[in-house]
Amino acid sequence: MQTKIFPFYFPQFYATPENDLWWGEGFTDWQLVENAKAVSTKQRQPRIPYGTDFYDQSIVMTLSEQAALAKRYGISGFNFYHYWFDGKLILEKPAENLLENKDIDIEYFFTWANETWTRQWVGKPKDILIKQQHIVDTELWKAHYQYLNQHFQDIRYLKVSNKPVFCIYRPELINNLDNFMSFFNDEAIKSGFDGVHFIALRAYDVINAENLYKNFSAIVNFQPRYAINKYLKKNGVVKNVLGKIARRLPESMQLNIATMLKNKTYSEFSYDSYLDTLKVRSDLNFLDKPVYQVAFPDWDNAPRYNERATFFSNVKLEKFVEALEIIKSQLNEYDEKIVFINAWNEWSEGAYLEPDTVNGHKYLEAVNDVFRCEY
Repeated sequence: MQTKIFPFYFPQFYATPENDLWWGEGFTDWQLVENAKAVSTKQRQPRIPYGTDFYDQSIVMTLSEQAALAKRYGISGFNFYHYWFDGKLILEKPAENLLENKDIDIEYFFTWANETWTRQWVGKPKDILIKQQHIVDTELWKAHYQYLNQHFQDIRYLKVSNKPVFCIYRPELINNLDNFMSFFNDEAIKSGFDGVHFIALRAYDVINAENLYKNFSAIVNFQPRYAINKYLKKNGVVKNVLGKIARRLPESMQLNIATMLKNKTYSEFSYDSYLDTLKVRSDLNFLDKPVYQVAFPDWDNAPRYNERATFFSNVKLEKFVEALEIIKSQLNEYDEKIVFINAWNEWSEGAYLEPDTVNGHKYLEAVNDVFRCEY
């Protein structure tokens, strides 16, 4: 398999009835981006898109232009966040625009962001907006698969060995995970595939990880969360062990813990320290599966968390290039060479490849330069 580059794609830049209800009429993440303020001299806020292009993702032309821009710089496609809450879809419009417009020449696949939504942005993680229950019901599982299958059948949807790629953000939250995955594999075979190429995202270490990840085809160390949680927080041995246990508790209990432990001020980490974590060989060897690291151009979630923001200092273009180079060298060990970048357009977290008013297209050019010989 040739090297393929897939940044995560965030679909909350258009108004929805749910966000109108929860955050005010016409809300999109652009409001957070425009109103962002720095709480440290080491931050750069607000971040403004190049040409002040506060686009609307409900419009087909938006995705068409994004796809053309991505392809121009050697990006293979988009890894769309997929939001499914026991039968209810949210923020599905950009991916459906792609499905319905076969002339948009871009590959894609999904990451199921399977968490409960809360008011965590404003320091209220127990204030639930929509709950992710992971009900064990084969009819719901079937409905979910049937929705996804219309995408799986698209020639542009990424397959590995005739298996559509499907990532799960937090597999530890899924009730009866083994049965769920087995059901999806069976449905995929009925649909003409050889199963599903499941990929697990890993943002922290958990207890009994071998059992959790055993049926996945690959693992992604989701950065920068994995580096922060495992290395950069300096929690100490006891707290790290307790953290591994807590991550396997019911999500409602995790939300209670998050309320007690929420930050009261900002957290700053060094991009150099993140680069050091990418080289830890033990993080790339697990159950004889491919384990992919993630490159991110920058990170500053002040638009969402304000004074409780997490951000990285000492961020420079050449350091992003170094991250890409490290990840490129690691791909030599894998048959499926997939590059994960966080992200195409996470403007509310400062993680985006799209051009802004300061850097223009430099980060896209960097991706193209590092992987040019792979196309």
